[in-house]
Amino acid sequence: MRTLDTYIGIEPFAVLVDNSPQLSRLAGKARKLKSLLFPERLGAVKSLALGAMVNAYEGMMQAPEVGIPEIDSDGELRMTQGNLEEISQFEDIVFNRHPLSYALEKKAGCCRYQSALFFVLGYEADLGDKHFIQVAPVNPRVNTAFNEVIQGGQSHLVSIFRESLKDQSLDYARQNPRLFEHAFKKLPGCDFFSYHRAHSGLVLVSNPSSHVEQL
Repeated sequence: MRTLDTYIGIEPFAVLVDNSPQLSRLAGKARKLKSLLFPERLGAVKSLALGAMVNAYEGMMQAPEVGIPEIDSDGELRMTQGNLEEISQFEDIVFNRHPLSYALEKKAGCCRYQSALFFVLGYEADLGDKHFIQVAPVNPRVNTAFNEVIQGGQSHLVSIFRESLKDQSLDYARQNPRLFEHAFKKLPGCDFFSYHRAHSGLVLVSNPSSHVEQL
C-alpha cells in the first residue's frame, strides 16, 4: 500500500490523470459541492462527470454515414461531410491509451475515462467515507470500470458509462443486472486506487493487484 499526496499522476486502468485546464475547472466546481448533503452531492458530482464528455463507445457504434455528392453554387461537385471521421475518433479513444486530458479536450470518453474523472471529482467534493475505482468482467474479453462510493457503511455503485448512454440497447448490464456486484478482487499487474476518510481528511491510496479495504 502507498499513500499519495495528489491524484495527479495516478493511472487507473490505463488512464493517466494529468493536469489540464478542463480538469482544473471541473475540480473547482466539485469543491463548491462540499456543503451539500450526501445524496445531493452524489448527484451533483455525477452531473459534472456526465457534462464533461459524451459516451465514446456509443459514439463509435453509430451507423456510418458516408458523404453525399452535391452540386455547390458554382456548379462544382463536392461531397458533404459524413460521420466516418467522428466515429474513427471515438474508436481511437475507446481502443487506445490516452491521458484524461485528451478525453476532456475531445469531450468524449468510455468507462475508463469516466470512472477516473468521477473519482477525481468525488475526491475534490469530499464525497463519501470511501471511494474505489472498480472493474468487473462484462464477458471473457471485455471489462468495465465503474465507481463504488461508501457512505455510512452503505455502498453506492456508480457507472457514468451507463448513465451517459442515450441508446439503452448498448447497456451491457441489461443482460447481467448484477454485473457491478462482481468486481475483481484481484487483478495482477494492475494498480488499484481508492480514498478513505481519516481524522486528517481524505487519504488517497494505491495498491498493487487489489484494493485496500481499510486503512
